[in-house]
Amino acid sequence: MSDFLKDCFKKIGWEKDHVSFEDLPLFLKAMAYRYPFENRAVLAKENYKVTKEELWRRLIKEQHGGLCYDLNGFLYYVLRDAGFHVKLIRGTVYAGKQEEWALEGTHAAVWLSAEKGDYIVDIGFGINLALEPIPLSGETVQSPVGAFRIKEKATEKGTHLLLMDKGEGWQIGYAFTLEERDPGDLDDMKDLIHSHEKSPFNKSLLASKLTPNGRMVMSDRHFTIHENGGEGQKSDIAPSEFEEKLNTYFL
Repeated sequence: MSDFLKDCFKKIGWEKDHVSFEDLPLFLKAMAYRYPFENRAVLAKENYKVTKEELWRRLIKEQHGGLCYDLNGFLYYVLRDAGFHVKLIRGTVYAGKQEEWALEGTHAAVWLSAEKGDYIVDIGFGINLALEPIPLSGETVQSPVGAFRIKEKATEKGTHLLLMDKGEGWQIGYAFTLEERDPGDLDDMKDLIHSHEKSPFNKSLLASKLTPNGRMVMSDRHFTIHENGGEGQKSDIAPSEFEEKLNTYFL
C-alpha cells in the first residue's frame, strides 16, 4: 500500500488496508463525511496546482475541503492507488433554478470500470451525493439525499445525464461525456471557477457536508443543520464567524 493511500485511510478513519468494490459504498460515505464541499480557496484566490501531491497536502496534511476538482480529483488518485480502473471525466452542471446550463465543463467526476460494469463515482457535487457507485447501465441507486441514475441521452453538453430525484421528480444534475480527461484538466476547471464571471463559486463563501445523521449547509449569513427526516435548524451568523464554524463543524 502506498504512503498516499495509507495517509488517506488514516485521515478518513478507514481501518482496512484495502478497498474492494463491495467496500465502495462505505468508503464513499467515509470520504463524504470527512471532506466538506467548500470554496474558501476560491474567495481567497489561492494559487495552487491540482496535482496528487498538492491534494495530499491540502486534504490530508492540512484542514481543507474543496470543490469538485479537488474532491473528485483526490478520489481519482485514491481509487487509482487502491487498484481500481478509473478515469477522470468532465461535465456541465444544470442549474435547475435558473433552468439553464452552468459554466461549461467545470464539473469533474470519476468513471470507474469494474467486473460488474461501469459506474460514475462522485464526492464533489455538493450534498447531491449517491454515496455509492452509480451504474452507467441506468439502474437507480438510493441515498438519504434521494435517488440517482444515469441516462444515456445526447445533449449539447454531452452524451449522458446524471439524474436526481430528491422528492420532486427526476431532474438533471449534470451532463457529461465518457471521454477520458487528463488530470491537467483539473487545473483548467479550477481556473475557470476562480476567475470566470459566470462562476457560481467566486461570489460568496459557502460550505456543505453530509453527515451520518443528515446534512449541514452554510453561507456567510446562515448556518443550517438538517437531521434526516426532520426540519432544518437555521441560525444567522456573521461573515466573520464562517471560518470558526467551518473548522468546528465541517472539518
